[in-house]
Amino acid sequence: MHHKELAESAGMQLSFTRTGDWREEVVLFFHGFTGSKEYFPDCDAESSTCIISFDRPGIGDSPAIESYTMEEFLEAVHSVLKAHNVTSAKLIGHSAGGYYAQLFAQMHPEMTASITLASSMVPLNTPQTKGVVGAQWKFIALLSRKFKRISKRYFKQMAKGIVEDYDKQLASNLETLPETEKRFMKEHPELIKSAILEAVANDGMGVYCDANALCQKRDSVTIPADIPVYIWHGMQDSTTPPSFVDYFESAYSAKATHLLSDAGHMLYLPNWLDILQEINP
Repeated sequence: MHHKELAESAGMQLSFTRTGDWREEVVLFFHGFTGSKEYFPDCDAESSTCIISFDRPGIGDSPAIESYTMEEFLEAVHSVLKAHNVTSAKLIGHSAGGYYAQLFAQMHPEMTASITLASSMVPLNTPQTKGVVGAQWKFIALLSRKFKRISKRYFKQMAKGIVEDYDKQLASNLETLPETEKRFMKEHPELIKSAILEAVANDGMGVYCDANALCQKRDSVTIPADIPVYIWHGMQDSTTPPSFVDYFESAYSAKATHLLSDAGHMLYLPNWLDILQEINP
């Protein structure tokens, strides 16, 4: 069961969801780009696990902040966890949420027990990843850094198209997914619809602001070697290609890598229970 809450921290109002009772150790889930806080499945394992997931500014019930940094958002998340006496977090990041997870671990290694990178994005704008990031994200980065007015209009139109013709947009997206992910999304229509519409709420301002934060330049992102990193990636993923795994394995201490031949970008949905069991044996 999801408990929706709102917290104010470090100058931000953040909406988040919680499954289970607060504990000293939690699972902290970072949703992907065009995702939202409830974009993960309910399952029996959650009864003994406290899972926390935040909407970033402008997404869902989190008020929009046009200019914020990933670090500011993560500091606010950290403050909320501290206020609830959390001392340890096992991070799971999907897609762009994987970038947030990597940066959280760099900022707060004392709280980070492990990181699971599910179809994760590499750090977008660092010297180490300059030759790794694909054309799609280079385009979004260019819009976000150089053409902000066009970027805002672009994401507003994207949000409008999703809201006004959700079924058509979903059907188009389903065609790009492998069968296991397609079947999961068809079997959980309310979960998928709610999460996507929350993502593009506020006329797409949250996605626009998220893109701005993700595309800011950073010198590097490093994770201490004693923090175990679990990698889950699909060989059919065209959004965050399998080549990203090479970067993760060279940059971090990968404890386990799961390269699934029949999986795509949404692999974490049908594999959610296995992902949880790996970090909570």
